[in-house]
Amino acid sequence: MRALIVAVIAVPMAVILLVGAALSSALPTAAVPTGAALARTTHVGGVEPFTGTSSGCTTPDPTGTGGCVTPATAWLYTQMQAAFGPLPTSCWDAHAWNPGSDHPRGRACDVTFGRPGRFPDAADTARGWAVATWLRDNAGQLHVAYVIWQGRIWSSSQDPQGWRAYSGGGVYNPSDPTGGHYDHIHVSTRN
Repeated sequence: MRALIVAVIAVPMAVILLVGAALSSALPTAAVPTGAALARTTHVGGVEPFTGTSSGCTTPDPTGTGGCVTPATAWLYTQMQAAFGPLPTSCWDAHAWNPGSDHPRGRACDVTFGRPGRFPDAADTARGWAVATWLRDNAGQLHVAYVIWQGRIWSSSQDPQGWRAYSGGGVYNPSDPTGGHYDHIHVSTRN
């Protein structure tokens, strides 16, 4: 008999208890870290700012996709690996189903936590928040445009609003482990 899974999700003005027998029908448990929990996620080494110029998708993708990335995206990837060690990351992708994506322009990377297509466990979720928060905290130096993680989106253009609910942009199912970016962080650069 499968164990009953109880997940608690913080949403504005309410806490919803979800009980289900399958992860595919339940949303994950992570809320955006705040206060002391947030402070614990941001104590990762310094970042060297990107000082080069980005002239389009001209640099071989360092994640081995065979595609290209912008110099700013390549710099972000190297700084992230230096801060956190090897992370399962993929940058360039044709994204035929989403022609507006930053991936085919070489301006985006996805960092996977846990198994693709599944909601990550608490440890992988915490590791993901550490990386997502680091990306947000170092957005200026790394030319980050926006970060999506755990059904939330942060963008440099709307920084005062903080982490907002992610709707899927009309392309993705925001309650799906992959569509809602629960199993991976998406980070896009400005150039």
